[in-house]
Amino acid sequence: MAYYKELRKKEIIKNTIFITFILIFAFFSTYYIYNKSVDTRDKILKSDSLEVSFHEKTANKFDLNKIIPVSDNVGLSSKAHRFTIKNNTNTKVKYAIKISEDKEKVKEDKCQERKIPLNLIKTAIHKRNEVSTIYNLDDLENGHIEIKTIEPKEEIEYTIRLWTSKNSLALDDDLNYHYHGIIEVYEYDN
Repeated sequence: MAYYKELRKKEIIKNTIFITFILIFAFFSTYYIYNKSVDTRDKILKSDSLEVSFHEKTANKFDLNKIIPVSDNVGLSSKAHRFTIKNNTNTKVKYAIKISEDKEKVKEDKCQERKIPLNLIKTAIHKRNEVSTIYNLDDLENGHIEIKTIEPKEEIEYTIRLWTSKNSLALDDDLNYHYHGIIEVYEYDN
């Protein structure tokens, strides 16, 4: 009888250690997976007064990988790049949203000669409860798509879409042209 009690006690200890190990492994695996997905989804830029969260996996970067001319209606239904701007202060803050070329990606891809001309790229910015505003990238002054003021503690969600214009001229081998860009948001001082 004592032998079976001792054997049962050893079996309980062994099972407890095994279950503890499995639970610790599951906890750390879940923690790692959760943090990795949050880090890739919400890239956050912070300044003294603004917090900007990009909600796409590519964060504030985007690529147009080929010239496929579409109408504005189709462009307005293309993939959106969502982000949120939050004012963390008790005062109004003037901010700017800018679209610029991703020079690092252009250098990395060695594609300086194969860029889609800016006059062929259209963009639309949309703020909740407002009509989308459409621009050609080459019409933007210094790449600024929006310069606004945000109220204290206010949070604004934007979407930006990019596409190639239906009025674009045919280029040799349209499929090899592309554009690498960055959406920048920062406090704006005149």
